[in-house]
Amino acid sequence: MSSTSPSTAPLTRMGATLIFALACVFQFGLARAQSLAANYQAAEWAKVVAAAKKEGRVVFYSAQVVPLLQRIVAGFKKAHPDIEIEAVRGPSGELVTKMTAERANSLDGADAFLSTELLWFLERAKEGQLRKPAGPSAVNWPSAYVREGSMVIGGIEPITILYNKTQVANPPKTYLDLLKPEFRGRIGVVELGSTGVIAWYDWLEKTQGTDYLQKLKAQNPKMYTVSSTLVQGVAAGEVAVGNMGNVTGTKPLIEKGAPVDFVVPNPAMGIVYAMAALNWSKRPNAAMVLIDWLMSVEGQTIWHGRSEAASPLPGIPGSLQASTMTPWPLDSFNADVVRKYREHWTGIFK
Repeated sequence: MSSTSPSTAPLTRMGATLIFALACVFQFGLARAQSLAANYQAAEWAKVVAAAKKEGRVVFYSAQVVPLLQRIVAGFKKAHPDIEIEAVRGPSGELVTKMTAERANSLDGADAFLSTELLWFLERAKEGQLRKPAGPSAVNWPSAYVREGSMVIGGIEPITILYNKTQVANPPKTYLDLLKPEFRGRIGVVELGSTGVIAWYDWLEKTQGTDYLQKLKAQNPKMYTVSSTLVQGVAAGEVAVGNMGNVTGTKPLIEKGAPVDFVVPNPAMGIVYAMAALNWSKRPNAAMVLIDWLMSVEGQTIWHGRSEAASPLPGIPGSLQASTMTPWPLDSFNADVVRKYREHWTGIFK
């Protein structure tokens, strides 16, 4: 099925808009970019911190990899020893469903959320269901990394190509390299899961050619449900190369001696991470303290200082450069566009 078939005609008509979004989405539009500096009042923030200590605990949900969550938990505990912190990890879709039930039934659960599900954040922000950052870290936070006054972009991570070092002598450096004959029957690909994966596949077609997915299908790929299982499959030698990975999911395996490595292709897309304190939280003050800490130089260094992702804050040691990556244009992928693209992708691979 070509990208100009009836099921994907709306995507074709949106091509110019999406390409423009790819170039400027990280600016978020001057009208939408909002400075957080005015939110900070020292005396009021002191009250928030005091109330957070009384609440004594904060729970945040995220699909981030375990090593990063462990670093965040340890760093926050050191900075705020009076506030216990718990990280609940799971697939973004399942966490969104869980939070929806918690909100609808006034259940205790998440206080803050860190995820790539940008549309979810934007919808909740427009409903007034996310708390505006008001701590000292808000003063210097770049306004281009804020949406609707309460959705904060905390980082951007490059999407990588994976390969097994014992099976591949000449690693692929571009997405077109994955189409080489030597990788036929030896390549793993990620199935459609989150909105971000859908946007990435659409971007691949726009940058690598409208027939790229058909050519990728002709490589007889093995399907993996998510990128985390794909990187494990590459490391185990189930496949020689993988079309989608990320640094934070691959580095822990490399450090353990697994024969897996990655390449940041050119061009590359980036995974955009948003975060916010939830308005329906049972511990709203502790949630705001956590978000402020994640926005701080200390929090950003712990998050991005291992050259795994890029910080919005300038001067973070070890951070990658956000300017080298094109963010996912998730604003354009509403429910109807997602449904049509699923039909398009399924028509090719299934």
